[in-house]
Amino acid sequence: MNKIFEKNWAVGIISLIFALFIYTFVTNENNARNAAVNSQLASSFNTSETLYNVPLYLGDHPDDIYVSDLKESVTVRLDGPKNILNQVTRENIMVQTDKISKGQIGDQELLLLIDGLPDEITYTISPSKVKVEVQQRKVVTVAVEVSLDDLQLESDFKVESVNIDPKEVKLVGSQRAINAIDFVGISIRSNQPVAESFAGNYRLQILDKDGKPLDVNSETMDIKAQVNIVQNSKEFPLKITAIGEDNTKNNYRYSIVGQDKVTLFGSQKILNPIKEVELVVDVSEQTESGQVIGLLNLPSGISSASINEAKVEVIIEPVKLSQ
Repeated sequence: MNKIFEKNWAVGIISLIFALFIYTFVTNENNARNAAVNSQLASSFNTSETLYNVPLYLGDHPDDIYVSDLKESVTVRLDGPKNILNQVTRENIMVQTDKISKGQIGDQELLLLIDGLPDEITYTISPSKVKVEVQQRKVVTVAVEVSLDDLQLESDFKVESVNIDPKEVKLVGSQRAINAIDFVGISIRSNQPVAESFAGNYRLQILDKDGKPLDVNSETMDIKAQVNIVQNSKEFPLKITAIGEDNTKNNYRYSIVGQDKVTLFGSQKILNPIKEVELVVDVSEQTESGQVIGLLNLPSGISSASINEAKVEVIIEPVKLSQ
């Protein structure tokens, strides 16, 4: 057998036979595939497609009504020729409720519809109807409030101001819901005590008197806030206390040069009972009139002060001996 394959002409004949076999096989496969493609091109097939979370819109309605409990999205099944269905995109589909007439106030059941689809396409919406509440609409513009009840501060600090944007919002809702509004604003809170200013974005809350959210639309739900935090402080007058006087020889008069008040920083609990701050002036080495430096005797618990000393003008007059 090996002698046959040793001859070139024998190998060539066998190779040719294999090549003809492979060519015939591939040709037949391609012909079958082309026949199938031609069959597809020569026919139209019906198919279906299901779309989930398709947005639901309110249909024609009077301008002065407000609809509650409307579903946000629905499921849509489309049936029809595949060639047409392939050309229908999600953006072409708008699911709307049936028209609401002016007198339809209260609980209503509305049919759901899709307009604008090709005639060859049929659709099924799930659910096919929705139950809603139709009420008179009310529009108001209100100021945005700020709640700091849950904001923790270090004991020596306080909120100086809060800047918000926007300062007011436009609300749209049923007359009943709008009338029930007790709070429109943001709640600023912290998990740990803070001692410096900060900024953030906060979600608008629209609450009734029990603190429950109301079904009311706002033109914006995000409020920017800048919270400015400063140390607790209070300004107090200075009271001069002199030490080292020699009253047997001299009479003394004192006046503070320049600023006669001091600002103290600390917790409000420490600051509240303070009435004045003692300025201690030592004149034990003073033999004639002039200026001396007085030192502040800060109350216990004060974290800092705007000044620690002040200049004092001292007038010294010798005691007149009686004749």
